[in-house]
Amino acid sequence: MKRTEVISLTSTGTGITVVDGGTPGPGLGDQIIITANLFRRGVSYGTEGAVCTRVAAQTNLCTGTFSLPRGQVTWQHLQTTPVGTPPSDFDLAITGGTGAYVTARGYGHVARISESGGAFTLYLVR
Repeated sequence: MKRTEVISLTSTGTGITVVDGGTPGPGLGDQIIITANLFRRGVSYGTEGAVCTRVAAQTNLCTGTFSLPRGQVTWQHLQTTPVGTPPSDFDLAITGGTGAYVTARGYGHVARISESGGAFTLYLVR
């Protein structure tokens, strides 16, 4: 029988780098690389790494990993936002994991995100 584990997290950004790929200025191939510390109920709970690549005029393909105490959870999503606007209130697909999350599937809901951090709820079906 499958069960759903719900993990609520907040993050504090530790780094953000923009890579201008392709022609100079905003455009296809540009990447945003993000790192963050994760917290659960205010206590340190892991780290996150993510890369978002501009694949259309206002669309980014993002992939990332949450490194948690019992393993890693990988995710991805396709997000349409104007250049320079952080996305908010969207879902991402859980694509797999390691350790305790080796069979994880499901989704995560992002309530807010900014350069300084965000708030996530993971719904992991295992």
